[in-house]
Amino acid sequence: MDQAQRLREYMNQLNGTKSPAKPPAASRVITITSGKGGVGKSNFTLNFALGLKAAGKRVIILDLDLSTANINILMGITPRYNLVDVLHQRQGIWDVLETGTSGIEYIAGGLEIDDLMQLDDQTTAFFANQIQELQSSTDFILIDTGAGVSKELVDIILASDETIMVTTPEPTSMADSYAVLKTVLQFTDQKPAVRLLVNRAQNYREAAETAKVLQSTCRNFLKLELKLLGSLMEDSHVRQAVRAQTPFYAAYPNSTASKSIKQIVYSYLPDLDEVSVTAAPPAGIRGFFEKIRSFGKSS
Repeated sequence: MDQAQRLREYMNQLNGTKSPAKPPAASRVITITSGKGGVGKSNFTLNFALGLKAAGKRVIILDLDLSTANINILMGITPRYNLVDVLHQRQGIWDVLETGTSGIEYIAGGLEIDDLMQLDDQTTAFFANQIQELQSSTDFILIDTGAGVSKELVDIILASDETIMVTTPEPTSMADSYAVLKTVLQFTDQKPAVRLLVNRAQNYREAAETAKVLQSTCRNFLKLELKLLGSLMEDSHVRQAVRAQTPFYAAYPNSTASKSIKQIVYSYLPDLDEVSVTAAPPAGIRGFFEKIRSFGKSS
């Protein structure tokens, strides 16, 4: 079956010509990261979430960028609570869940991964049970991380079902993206599932060349295949939306950037359905945090 046929069948499902599929047993955890700051990682995370939601998927954003948490700023909201409140049993998981632009749901992180290592058995059980409640309520959990190389980021990537690496055509951005992936592979014999998103390209030719160079470098030196998720061109609407603290996908639905998000979503979802036939099922958000704890205990 070619890509066009897969896309047509998927669109038929969204339009109701086929019975909707049952929700997955566990939400898919996707880490979205970058080799350096300022490449539009958080902005992509937010607008990708809106694109998935528009396609009928249930999405929650979890902000684990402790240094420069931007998701709430991009939506113009101030979170009342964060995941630390759940960790210390001050609030339940539904109490810390915020609703932002166009109904997108968001949880502020606020916790260091080391915090998970300090939990006693009772607290661990409470936290795990609260996190478990998200499993049946969402299809995707998008984790927005800090940029750059750190052991914490390595653990997050290795615990996720897949990772989206956001880069730009700038040589420094490409080099830093490669450095992150190289560091990750130093801690595992497994090849993590990584997709590449090229942001802020001047044109499609530049985006394609950027992807080609980074994919080739990772294949030759890391033996890692980067699947291209897509690309976003420079678009003045993106800057206007950031200033207005509203996602460009909601504010400018007919902009070049918004159309690119739609194209990315409608190529990603059918591809994911095809891959999931043979791939291991997602571990879900509880599995994600259990893996994080196991990494900490073994280090």
